[in-house]
Amino acid sequence: MSITAVREVVCRCGAPVRVFVATSVNAERHPHMREAILRRTFHIFECGACHQPVGIDKEFLYIDLTRREFYGVFPVAAAADPEPCARKIADAFDTALGAGAGEAVRSLADGMRVRVCFGLEELREKIVARAAGLGDLALEVLKADILAANPDLAQLGIQTLRLEAVGEDAHLGLLLEQAGEPPRLLQDRAFTVERAAYDAFAAMPWQDLLARLPGIASGPHVSLLRLARG
Repeated sequence: MSITAVREVVCRCGAPVRVFVATSVNAERHPHMREAILRRTFHIFECGACHQPVGIDKEFLYIDLTRREFYGVFPVAAAADPEPCARKIADAFDTALGAGAGEAVRSLADGMRVRVCFGLEELREKIVARAAGLGDLALEVLKADILAANPDLAQLGIQTLRLEAVGEDAHLGLLLEQAGEPPRLLQDRAFTVERAAYDAFAAMPWQDLLARLPGIASGPHVSLLRLARG
């Protein structure tokens, strides 16, 4: 089941805002939460005083057994030291579905994608990629290739791209993410990439992808941002 907790936060206007936030999300049983993540309305609340949106960036567990997803979500700032978060989600998976679980439960672990995500945007991207049958390692290497081919993006402070959607023509729609606290998506700047560009990387053995960009993945953490923060 999904679990929520009451939390009080302070809006930028100074007013306290009392909200219900998730400590875990079972997307199979509560599909409306998955849809809220995809719509970018999850953990977004309205301040009763100034009526401006208040976003919550917090830790929670996201599980979807049907789609074989087991994701630990952590605040964006935690990406500065990702390894403790990676160990935490690996241990959680081991306890829930891995070696620490019963034999009957362990069968549910087959084909499970276990990942660490920093922030809701990264979680959303993992969900979109999984639904489209995309491997996230190949996707992250593709992003690096696009940024290398467009050096002018560095002048805009672009730190990565985010998979927005996969169209009916199988082309990938990618948005630019500008570095900042918090990072900002540039909704008016997008790349449309032919599926063949992704497929070229997806056809490569994962060892070759890692050799191409050492450090882009470690355990359950797969992200181009690992290179920038390394």
